[in-house]
Amino acid sequence: MENIKKLNGWLWERHHRTISLLTMKDMRNAIPENNTSTPGHAEKQTPPPFKTYNKKQLIGLFLGPILFFIVMFGLPLEGLSNDGRGVFATITLVATWWILEVMPLGITSLLPIVLLPLLSNVTGKEAASSYGDPLNFLFLGGFAIALALERWRLHERIAITVIGLIGTSMSGLVIGFMLATGFISMWVSNTATALLMIPIGTAIAAKVVQLMKEENVYSYEEEVKFTKSIIFAIGFGATIGGSATLIGTPSNLILAGLTKEIFEIDISFAKWFLFAFPMIVILMIIAAIYLTKFAYPMKTKKLERGHIFVRDTKAELGKMSYEEKMVFLIFSLTAFFWLTRTFIWVKYVPSMTDTTIALVGAVILYMIPTKRGDNGRLLDGSSIKKMPWDVLLLVGGGLAIATGFNKTDLATWAGDQLLALEGTSYFIILAVTTLIGILMTQVTPNTATATILIPIAATLAIAISVDPLPIMAATALGTGFAYMMPISTPSNAIIFATGKITFNDMLFKGAWLTIFTFILIIGFVYLWFPIIF
Repeated sequence: MENIKKLNGWLWERHHRTISLLTMKDMRNAIPENNTSTPGHAEKQTPPPFKTYNKKQLIGLFLGPILFFIVMFGLPLEGLSNDGRGVFATITLVATWWILEVMPLGITSLLPIVLLPLLSNVTGKEAASSYGDPLNFLFLGGFAIALALERWRLHERIAITVIGLIGTSMSGLVIGFMLATGFISMWVSNTATALLMIPIGTAIAAKVVQLMKEENVYSYEEEVKFTKSIIFAIGFGATIGGSATLIGTPSNLILAGLTKEIFEIDISFAKWFLFAFPMIVILMIIAAIYLTKFAYPMKTKKLERGHIFVRDTKAELGKMSYEEKMVFLIFSLTAFFWLTRTFIWVKYVPSMTDTTIALVGAVILYMIPTKRGDNGRLLDGSSIKKMPWDVLLLVGGGLAIATGFNKTDLATWAGDQLLALEGTSYFIILAVTTLIGILMTQVTPNTATATILIPIAATLAIAISVDPLPIMAATALGTGFAYMMPISTPSNAIIFATGKITFNDMLFKGAWLTIFTFILIIGFVYLWFPIIF
């Protein structure tokens, strides 16, 4: 029994270590508390590790298996094979336990390895290989770079520089991060964009908290609100921005390829940009307003002594050390190659990927020695313990589920249900195909969702004798927006790994933004698309 308690404690310790990643906890703990801080708030961040089940977890412990058996044996899912039903039941159980946090997220994420081979035609090797996907190694490389920024306090220097440029308006900082992240994501993968921005964003959040304490306007509630706003601004900005260009997200490229193949219609980069860019700008502004005015409204609007704080912090940091310069050089080169890979380097090195770039940067950090006289290196072996292994398992679990979608008929079956709309009005088909695209891409890769749904949308449009291009475009756009689950997109997993937002934060805040996105897509495709195309 004692060994079981130790194992349970270790698993929860790993869970809480994961949700502390990139939060700059050590830096914040070094900040002296003043009389306005909330006593005991640190204890609120770390639940008791040996508590067996709270009420929510106890409900989930029984609700998950009940829903699993209902889907597996109770629901009349006509046309769906037993293999597809097994994947559907697995998704139901895993999603329920993820949402209600019945077990540490990483442990729940291992269930697909067990269940998919038992219940479907997905082999154990296929399920397990999802956990070694190149995407996970991209995360490892990006997190290593983030740990180097934190170790040498370079994130503080970058953060204080950004604060000095943008100012100390709370909403201004959030909007600035939203727009900057969205702009980068138009040209770079949302994964690389989030990896670039999240260390800077969390560092700025920590510095703003310190400044609030300096001005005696600090409260734990204000800290939580501002930190979550910044993190969501980065995650949402990375997801939203990609849809503005044909190269920003795979679903747009799939749309362009299918329209060319099926209808011999060329969607040019310029035309798509003219159509999508105004919508993306509006959506980012809506998201920023939603975060700052409704989701996380703050009492503190502006920090009056911000310029003094910036000056003093720069003086405290002093000149850049050799170690900072080397980390900054590697960080800058990694960012440069991420930004220019598709424009320049892929012509000369076709096999170069974002994962390759991230891992090269990480390996170099472990090779370069420091000049502190201790024979150390920019990163050492201790950093491996700080890697977010729970999040990597979470992403692996999501990819294993995606394998189940693609290996069985579940994805095709879900798409075929849309054919029941044949004979209805143009607007209803437009709305439903967009909504299905948005909902499916929360749990499946947008490439798979777009590949399945766009041809079906074209078939429905032809059946009701309307132009298929707007419906196909709306479906593609829908598959590009996934805000609600950590497994929905890599950028969601990255912001979730900061530990400052919970699964339910993503679910509920993402749900509201999903509603705004759905309305905006319908409006733009219905009114603006015919003008451009």
